[in-house]
Amino acid sequence: MRELRVKVLKNLEVGPQTYLMELEFPFPEEIRPGHFVMLKGWSGLDPMGRRAFAIADKREDRISIYYQVVGRGTALMARLKEGDSVEILGPLGNRLFRLDGQRNLLLGGGIGMPGLSLLAKELKALGKEVFVCYGARSSSLLVMKEWLKENGIEHKLFTDDGSEGQRGSVLQALKDFDESWVVHACGPKKMLKTLKEMAEGREVYLSLEADMACGWGVCLGCVVPSKDGKFL
Repeated sequence: MRELRVKVLKNLEVGPQTYLMELEFPFPEEIRPGHFVMLKGWSGLDPMGRRAFAIADKREDRISIYYQVVGRGTALMARLKEGDSVEILGPLGNRLFRLDGQRNLLLGGGIGMPGLSLLAKELKALGKEVFVCYGARSSSLLVMKEWLKENGIEHKLFTDDGSEGQRGSVLQALKDFDESWVVHACGPKKMLKTLKEMAEGREVYLSLEADMACGWGVCLGCVVPSKDGKFL
């Protein structure tokens, strides 16, 4: 984990209120699938604290994140230009995904897809079988579909309104993949809760995104209670 001030290399609106930001990061070898950064792109204490974003991709000297404008912090981020600087803390997070499964089904819902993209890329590099089902409310919000094509990731698209790909949820695809497929998913809480019920008895890994303050699990602001009375 590092605390750095880095330059913005790109900050483009790629969908309705949805942005792709590329940032300097000289230590890409430290990043693993499931990692995220805490970012602050404004001065002062309004709003308080950093915001958490999944690391969607990494290259030799940079990382990519996707974000939606949903509040004051992300609205200020959307104003950033190439050459501006931001504070980041990271990489953070546990290595929660299994990488040795031979067949891997990835289910990405909406802005949850960036939480799975590095996993898809690494599994493919390891020679594993990877299939991604990527869904959003409408075609304009499928902001990572070109990334999937460019990286040669086999995939199928879904939209709630039928504007692109198959109409409906990515969860519809689960029935087409037998239990030899390891399932990895990231998306809205409702989607993940439904998947848990549908996939009882299967090997499933869920990436649970949450608002957080510290990024380390110390403040208990983002933790998820588990059945044994502990916290994840």
